[in-house]
Amino acid sequence: RRYGKWARALKPTLRLHDAYPENHIYTGEMADIYNHLGRYSEEAAMWESYLTQAPRPIEACPQVGVAYEKAGEIQSAVSALDKCLMLEPANPDSIFYLARALEREGQTDRAAELYARGAALSPGYVDLAIGLARTRLHQGKAADARAMAEKIVNASPNNVDALLVLGLACQQLGDRAAARGYLERGARLADSYVDFHLALGNLAEQDSNLDQAIEQYQKVAELDKSNTAVIQRLHLLRRAKQ
Repeated sequence: RRYGKWARALKPTLRLHDAYPENHIYTGEMADIYNHLGRYSEEAAMWESYLTQAPRPIEACPQVGVAYEKAGEIQSAVSALDKCLMLEPANPDSIFYLARALEREGQTDRAAELYARGAALSPGYVDLAIGLARTRLHQGKAADARAMAEKIVNASPNNVDALLVLGLACQQLGDRAAARGYLERGARLADSYVDFHLALGNLAEQDSNLDQAIEQYQKVAELDKSNTAVIQRLHLLRRAKQ
């Protein structure tokens, strides 16, 4: 394990775990190995055991929820992260990870409530503030989202997540020039961040700038080959140019 030979570490650690199944140390080591091997469902199962075994079960948090998310089991992630929050209701990390999982599951209102609670408890926790701004955007409160995101960008000009929220909020409010400026800045800082190119392609298409729209959507298609909607859109735009 110390040298990162995770596949080789699995078998002897599993023997230890099987010999002492109630030993939370070996359970945690198994979870760590499964994480590095990309076996996220098995990692999550080990963290679930850790929650019941360890004298400080909070040490399984937020890993248990993150493992479920990586395994594509978002409802299980929410359930596990709910347990984490019950262990320490004022823990900002537990609030953030549960809010993020809820947001990904589509429970925007509950996610927003948690982000707001976390931001009030820990005003310097930037990811909580960004999450709150993002959920306000999804709730149709673009002016609130813009004000929150602007505050973050003024303090941290290169925060790409805040730049994305700010650009999308400006777009919703009809300030297209500001939206483009923030989105282009974000794309320069994080060229592999798909959402910037998607938003810029949408802006270009609305401006009837087909060349720029195609360029941005092509970037999306290269970064996310599973995005069939963008690939289909690219075909339509290219046909429209002919």
